[in-house]
Amino acid sequence: MAQAIGTREEQWVSRVVDYSSQYNNDTWAAHQIIGPPKVYPRYGDLNGAWAQGNRANNEFIVIEFPRVVNPEQIDIYETYNAGAVVKVGVRNGGHPNAEWETIWQVNSPHVEARSRIFSIPCSNKISYGINQIRLEVNCTAAGSWCEIDCVKLIGHSSYHDIAHRELIMNLKQFLKDDCLADVVFQLDGGQTISAYRNLLRTRCHYFSLLFDEHGTNVETPIPIGNISYDAFYQILNYVYTETIDSTLTYEVYLELMRKADEYYLSPIYDDAFDLVKKLVNSRNVLKIYLSACSPIDAGGNPTLILTDVIDYCVGFVQRHRQEVYKSDEMHLLPKDMLLKLVQLVL
Repeated sequence: MAQAIGTREEQWVSRVVDYSSQYNNDTWAAHQIIGPPKVYPRYGDLNGAWAQGNRANNEFIVIEFPRVVNPEQIDIYETYNAGAVVKVGVRNGGHPNAEWETIWQVNSPHVEARSRIFSIPCSNKISYGINQIRLEVNCTAAGSWCEIDCVKLIGHSSYHDIAHRELIMNLKQFLKDDCLADVVFQLDGGQTISAYRNLLRTRCHYFSLLFDEHGTNVETPIPIGNISYDAFYQILNYVYTETIDSTLTYEVYLELMRKADEYYLSPIYDDAFDLVKKLVNSRNVLKIYLSACSPIDAGGNPTLILTDVIDYCVGFVQRHRQEVYKSDEMHLLPKDMLLKLVQLVL
Protein backbone atom coordinates (compact mmCIF):
# COMPACT_ATOMS: atom_id res chain seq x y z
CA MET A 1 0.00 0.00 0.00
CA ALA A 2 1.38 3.41 -0.94
CA GLN A 3 2.05 5.76 1.92
CA ALA A 4 0.38 9.16 2.07
CA ILE A 5 2.88 11.83 1.08
CA GLY A 6 3.42 14.78 3.36
CA THR A 7 6.23 17.32 3.72
CA ARG A 8 9.16 17.26 1.29
CA GLU A 9 12.46 17.42 3.17
CA GLU A 10 16.11 17.84 2.24
CA GLN A 11 18.48 16.48 4.90
CA TRP A 12 22.22 16.33 5.42
CA VAL A 13 24.01 13.53 7.27
CA SER A 14 23.68 13.84 11.05
CA ARG A 15 25.79 10.84 12.14
CA VAL A 16 28.31 8.31 10.85
CA VAL A 17 27.19 4.85 11.96
CA ASP A 18 30.17 2.87 10.68
CA TYR A 19 33.01 3.03 8.16
CA SER A 20 35.81 0.89 6.81
CA SER A 21 38.73 3.30 7.26
CA GLN A 22 39.65 6.97 7.40
CA TYR A 23 42.81 8.90 6.53
CA ASN A 24 42.99 10.52 9.98
CA ASN A 25 40.79 11.49 12.93
CA ASP A 26 40.41 15.12 11.93
CA THR A 27 40.77 16.79 8.55
CA TRP A 28 39.87 13.78 6.38
CA ALA A 29 37.95 11.79 8.98
CA ALA A 30 34.72 9.92 8.35
CA HIS A 31 32.79 12.50 10.38
CA GLN A 32 33.64 15.16 7.79
CA ILE A 33 30.75 13.77 5.74
CA ILE A 34 28.33 15.17 8.34
CA GLY A 35 26.44 18.34 7.42
CA PRO A 36 26.33 20.50 4.27
CA PRO A 37 29.20 20.93 1.77
CA LYS A 38 32.56 22.11 3.07
CA VAL A 39 34.60 21.40 -0.08
CA TYR A 40 32.19 21.29 -3.04
CA PRO A 41 32.28 22.74 -5.71
CA ARG A 42 36.07 22.76 -5.35
CA TYR A 43 37.97 19.73 -6.61
CA GLY A 44 41.07 18.11 -5.18
CA ASP A 45 42.61 16.42 -2.17
CA LEU A 46 41.16 19.06 0.16
CA ASN A 47 40.49 18.65 3.85
CA GLY A 48 36.87 18.69 4.95
CA ALA A 49 35.84 15.50 3.12
CA TRP A 50 35.97 11.82 4.06
CA ALA A 51 39.12 10.18 2.68
CA GLN A 52 39.74 6.46 3.11
CA GLY A 53 42.73 5.19 5.02
CA ASN A 54 43.27 1.96 3.08
CA ARG A 55 42.25 3.04 -0.46
CA ALA A 56 41.04 -0.51 -1.11
CA ASN A 57 38.31 -2.04 -3.25
CA ASN A 58 35.99 -2.64 -0.30
CA GLU A 59 35.75 0.70 1.49
CA PHE A 60 32.36 1.72 2.88
CA ILE A 61 30.58 4.24 5.04
CA VAL A 62 27.17 3.98 6.74
CA ILE A 63 25.50 7.34 7.33
CA GLU A 64 22.35 8.44 9.14
CA PHE A 65 19.95 11.34 8.70
CA PRO A 66 17.81 13.02 11.37
CA ARG A 67 14.39 11.88 10.13
CA VAL A 68 12.87 8.91 8.34
CA VAL A 69 11.48 9.84 4.91
CA ASN A 70 10.14 8.09 1.83
CA PRO A 71 13.16 8.72 -0.42
CA GLU A 72 12.96 10.61 -3.69
CA GLN A 73 16.66 11.16 -4.41
CA ILE A 74 20.13 10.70 -2.90
CA ASP A 75 22.83 13.26 -3.81
CA ILE A 76 26.46 12.24 -3.23
CA TYR A 77 28.96 15.13 -3.35
CA GLU A 78 32.24 13.69 -4.69
CA THR A 79 35.17 16.10 -4.59
CA TYR A 80 38.23 14.00 -5.42
CA ASN A 81 38.47 11.10 -7.91
CA ALA A 82 34.72 10.91 -8.44
CA GLY A 83 33.27 7.67 -9.75
CA ALA A 84 34.45 5.36 -6.99
CA VAL A 85 31.00 4.71 -5.51
CA VAL A 86 29.99 1.27 -6.77
CA LYS A 87 27.00 0.39 -4.59
CA VAL A 88 24.33 2.20 -2.60
CA GLY A 89 22.14 0.42 -0.05
CA VAL A 90 19.28 1.48 2.20
CA ARG A 91 17.23 -0.23 4.90
CA ASN A 92 13.83 0.20 6.46
CA GLY A 93 14.02 3.11 8.90
CA GLY A 94 11.30 1.57 11.04
CA HIS A 95 13.38 -1.57 11.62
CA PRO A 96 16.99 -0.73 12.67
CA ASN A 97 18.11 -4.36 12.25
CA ALA A 98 16.61 -4.73 8.76
CA GLU A 99 18.75 -6.06 5.91
CA TRP A 100 20.38 -3.66 3.46
CA GLU A 101 18.63 -3.38 0.09
CA THR A 102 20.69 -2.35 -2.93
CA ILE A 103 19.11 0.49 -4.93
CA TRP A 104 22.05 1.21 -7.26
CA GLN A 105 25.14 -0.73 -8.30
CA VAL A 106 27.84 -0.92 -11.00
CA ASN A 107 30.40 -3.62 -11.67
CA SER A 108 33.53 -1.45 -11.54
CA PRO A 109 34.60 2.08 -10.61
CA HIS A 110 35.85 4.83 -12.90
CA VAL A 111 37.61 8.15 -12.37
CA GLU A 112 36.41 11.68 -13.12
CA ALA A 113 38.90 14.47 -12.48
CA ARG A 114 36.25 16.93 -11.33
CA SER A 115 33.90 17.44 -8.48
CA ARG A 116 30.32 16.35 -9.04
CA ILE A 117 26.96 15.73 -7.41
CA PHE A 118 26.12 12.13 -8.18
CA SER A 119 22.33 11.83 -7.97
CA ILE A 120 20.50 8.54 -7.54
CA PRO A 121 16.72 8.64 -8.08
CA CYS A 122 14.75 6.57 -5.58
CA SER A 123 11.11 7.19 -6.48
CA ASN A 124 9.18 3.94 -7.06
CA LYS A 125 12.22 1.89 -5.95
CA ILE A 126 11.52 1.75 -2.21
CA SER A 127 8.18 1.24 -0.50
CA TYR A 128 9.31 2.22 3.00
CA GLY A 129 10.90 5.13 4.84
CA ILE A 130 14.66 5.36 5.36
CA ASN A 131 17.16 7.39 7.35
CA GLN A 132 20.32 5.32 6.82
CA ILE A 133 22.39 4.80 3.68
CA ARG A 134 25.41 2.57 3.03
CA LEU A 135 27.89 3.70 0.36
CA GLU A 136 30.40 1.16 -0.94
CA VAL A 137 33.53 2.63 -2.52
CA ASN A 138 36.18 1.03 -4.74
CA CYS A 139 39.39 3.08 -4.86
CA THR A 140 41.35 0.81 -7.22
CA ALA A 141 40.60 2.73 -10.44
CA ALA A 142 41.94 5.94 -8.93
CA GLY A 143 44.73 4.25 -6.99
CA SER A 144 44.28 7.03 -4.48
CA TRP A 145 41.75 8.57 -2.12
CA CYS A 146 38.21 8.96 -3.42
CA GLU A 147 36.82 11.74 -1.30
CA ILE A 148 33.18 12.41 -0.45
CA ASP A 149 32.28 15.80 0.97
CA CYS A 150 28.66 15.21 2.03
CA VAL A 151 25.42 13.43 1.15
CA LYS A 152 21.91 14.85 0.85
CA LEU A 153 18.76 12.76 1.28
CA ILE A 154 15.64 14.17 -0.37
CA GLY A 155 12.28 12.65 0.48
CA HIS A 156 8.80 13.03 1.90
CA SER A 157 7.56 12.37 5.39
CA SER A 158 4.13 10.76 5.45
CA TYR A 159 1.15 12.32 7.17
CA HIS A 160 1.11 9.24 9.39
CA ASP A 161 4.70 9.93 10.49
CA ILE A 162 3.92 13.57 11.22
CA ALA A 163 0.85 12.65 13.28
CA HIS A 164 2.86 10.02 15.16
CA ARG A 165 5.60 12.52 16.03
CA GLU A 166 2.97 14.94 17.35
CA LEU A 167 1.43 12.18 19.48
CA ILE A 168 4.83 11.30 20.93
CA MET A 169 5.44 14.96 21.80
CA ASN A 170 2.07 15.18 23.54
CA LEU A 171 2.72 12.04 25.58
CA LYS A 172 6.18 13.30 26.56
CA GLN A 173 4.51 16.43 27.85
CA PHE A 174 2.34 14.28 30.14
CA LEU A 175 5.51 13.07 31.84
CA LYS A 176 6.74 16.63 32.34
CA ASP A 177 3.41 18.22 33.31
CA ASP A 178 2.34 16.06 36.24
CA CYS A 179 -0.19 18.38 37.89
CA LEU A 180 -2.91 15.71 37.55
CA ALA A 181 -0.64 12.74 38.31
CA ASP A 182 -2.03 10.18 40.74
CA VAL A 183 1.01 8.13 41.73
CA VAL A 184 4.47 9.03 43.05
CA PHE A 185 7.55 6.81 42.86
CA GLN A 186 10.47 7.27 45.24
CA LEU A 187 13.91 6.03 44.30
CA ASP A 188 16.71 4.90 46.61
CA GLY A 189 18.33 8.33 46.62
CA GLY A 190 15.13 10.02 47.74
CA GLN A 191 14.25 11.47 44.34
CA THR A 192 10.61 11.24 43.28
CA ILE A 193 8.82 11.00 39.95
CA SER A 194 5.08 11.51 39.47
CA ALA A 195 3.07 9.64 36.86
CA TYR A 196 -0.38 8.52 35.73
CA ARG A 197 -1.49 5.23 37.22
CA ASN A 198 -4.03 4.10 34.60
CA LEU A 199 -1.68 4.80 31.70
CA LEU A 200 1.12 2.77 33.29
CA ARG A 201 -1.18 -0.07 34.35
CA THR A 202 -2.66 -0.58 30.89
CA ARG A 203 0.65 -0.33 29.01
CA CYS A 204 3.10 -2.25 31.22
CA HIS A 205 2.63 -5.50 33.15
CA TYR A 206 5.31 -4.53 35.69
CA PHE A 207 3.33 -1.50 36.86
CA SER A 208 0.07 -3.45 36.90
CA LEU A 209 1.63 -5.90 39.37
CA LEU A 210 3.22 -3.07 41.33
CA PHE A 211 -0.09 -1.24 41.79
CA ASP A 212 -1.83 -4.45 42.87
CA GLU A 213 0.83 -4.82 45.55
CA HIS A 214 0.70 -1.23 46.83
CA GLY A 215 -2.98 -0.42 46.44
CA THR A 216 -4.48 2.91 45.42
CA ASN A 217 -3.20 5.23 48.14
CA VAL A 218 -2.03 8.30 46.21
CA GLU A 219 -0.48 9.96 49.27
CA THR A 220 2.22 7.38 49.97
CA PRO A 221 5.09 7.15 47.42
CA ILE A 222 5.82 3.71 46.00
CA PRO A 223 9.48 2.74 46.60
CA ILE A 224 11.54 1.80 43.54
CA GLY A 225 14.94 0.27 44.24
CA ASN A 226 18.10 -0.69 42.41
CA ILE A 227 17.74 1.67 39.46
CA SER A 228 19.05 5.16 38.75
CA TYR A 229 16.77 8.18 38.39
CA ASP A 230 17.70 8.64 34.72
CA ALA A 231 17.03 5.01 33.84
CA PHE A 232 13.69 4.89 35.66
CA TYR A 233 12.62 8.14 34.01
CA GLN A 234 13.36 6.52 30.65
CA ILE A 235 11.35 3.45 31.68
CA LEU A 236 8.36 5.71 32.22
CA ASN A 237 9.12 7.62 29.03
CA TYR A 238 9.20 4.33 27.11
CA VAL A 239 5.89 3.17 28.57
CA TYR A 240 4.34 6.52 27.61
CA THR A 241 5.84 6.93 24.14
CA GLU A 242 7.69 3.73 23.12
CA THR A 243 10.78 5.88 22.67
CA ILE A 244 14.03 6.54 24.54
CA ASP A 245 15.75 9.92 24.60
CA SER A 246 18.71 9.83 22.23
CA THR A 247 20.89 12.30 24.17
CA LEU A 248 21.78 10.16 27.19
CA THR A 249 25.03 8.51 28.23
CA TYR A 250 25.94 4.95 27.35
CA GLU A 251 25.77 4.09 31.08
CA VAL A 252 22.03 4.80 31.09
CA TYR A 253 21.45 2.76 27.93
CA LEU A 254 23.38 -0.21 29.37
CA GLU A 255 21.29 0.03 32.53
CA LEU A 256 18.10 0.01 30.47
CA MET A 257 19.26 -3.10 28.63
CA ARG A 258 19.87 -4.80 31.96
CA LYS A 259 16.46 -3.74 33.31
CA ALA A 260 14.42 -4.73 30.24
CA ASP A 261 13.29 -8.14 31.51
CA GLU A 262 12.67 -6.93 35.05
CA TYR A 263 10.21 -4.33 33.76
CA TYR A 264 8.64 -6.64 31.13
CA LEU A 265 9.83 -4.28 28.41
CA SER A 266 11.83 -6.51 26.09
CA PRO A 267 11.68 -3.99 23.17
CA ILE A 268 13.57 -1.44 25.25
CA TYR A 269 16.60 -3.77 25.17
CA ASP A 270 16.95 -3.50 21.38
CA ASP A 271 16.24 0.24 21.31
CA ALA A 272 18.80 0.95 24.03
CA PHE A 273 21.32 -1.30 22.26
CA ASP A 274 20.85 0.66 19.03
CA LEU A 275 21.57 3.88 20.92
CA VAL A 276 24.69 2.37 22.51
CA LYS A 277 25.98 1.47 19.05
CA LYS A 278 25.52 5.06 17.95
CA LEU A 279 27.75 6.26 20.79
CA VAL A 280 30.64 3.81 20.31
CA ASN A 281 33.84 5.40 19.05
CA SER A 282 37.57 4.76 19.34
CA ARG A 283 37.78 6.91 22.48
CA ASN A 284 35.09 5.13 24.53
CA VAL A 285 34.79 1.61 23.11
CA LEU A 286 36.95 0.08 25.83
CA LYS A 287 34.98 1.79 28.61
CA ILE A 288 31.76 0.45 27.13
CA TYR A 289 33.34 -2.99 26.74
CA LEU A 290 34.44 -2.92 30.37
CA SER A 291 30.98 -1.83 31.58
CA ALA A 292 29.23 -4.52 29.53
CA CYS A 293 31.55 -7.19 30.99
CA SER A 294 30.94 -6.19 34.61
CA PRO A 295 28.96 -8.78 36.63
CA ILE A 296 28.04 -6.20 39.31
CA ASP A 297 26.54 -2.72 39.16
CA ALA A 298 27.68 0.49 40.86
CA GLY A 299 25.83 -0.52 44.04
CA GLY A 300 27.57 -3.88 44.25
CA ASN A 301 24.52 -5.85 43.10
CA PRO A 302 24.77 -8.75 40.63
CA THR A 303 23.90 -7.63 37.13
CA LEU A 304 23.57 -8.97 33.61
CA ILE A 305 26.68 -9.34 31.44
CA LEU A 306 25.72 -7.80 28.11
CA THR A 307 27.15 -10.17 25.52
CA ASP A 308 25.55 -8.30 22.60
CA VAL A 309 27.40 -5.13 23.58
CA ILE A 310 30.63 -7.06 24.16
CA ASP A 311 30.42 -8.61 20.68
CA TYR A 312 29.71 -5.22 19.09
CA CYS A 313 32.68 -3.63 20.89
CA VAL A 314 34.97 -6.48 19.81
CA GLY A 315 33.84 -6.03 16.20
CA PHE A 316 34.47 -2.28 16.44
CA VAL A 317 37.98 -2.84 17.76
CA GLN A 318 38.65 -5.30 14.94
CA ARG A 319 37.71 -2.64 12.37
CA HIS A 320 39.49 0.26 14.09
CA ARG A 321 42.23 -1.43 16.09
CA GLN A 322 44.98 1.06 15.24
CA GLU A 323 42.98 4.00 16.59
CA VAL A 324 41.82 2.07 19.66
CA TYR A 325 45.24 0.72 20.57
CA LYS A 326 46.65 4.26 20.48
CA SER A 327 43.97 5.60 22.82
CA ASP A 328 44.48 6.39 26.49
CA GLU A 329 41.81 3.85 27.37
CA MET A 330 44.07 0.82 27.03
CA HIS A 331 45.34 1.22 30.59
CA LEU A 332 41.77 0.96 31.93
CA LEU A 333 41.52 -2.76 31.20
CA PRO A 334 42.85 -5.27 33.73
CA LYS A 335 45.52 -7.52 32.26
CA ASP A 336 43.23 -10.55 32.07
CA MET A 337 40.53 -8.60 30.23
CA LEU A 338 43.09 -6.98 27.94
CA LEU A 339 44.46 -10.40 27.01
CA LYS A 340 40.94 -11.72 26.43
CA LEU A 341 40.06 -8.74 24.21
CA VAL A 342 43.22 -9.12 22.13
CA GLN A 343 42.50 -12.83 21.67
CA LEU A 344 38.93 -12.08 20.55
CA VAL A 345 40.06 -9.39 18.13
CA LEU A 346 42.81 -11.43 16.47
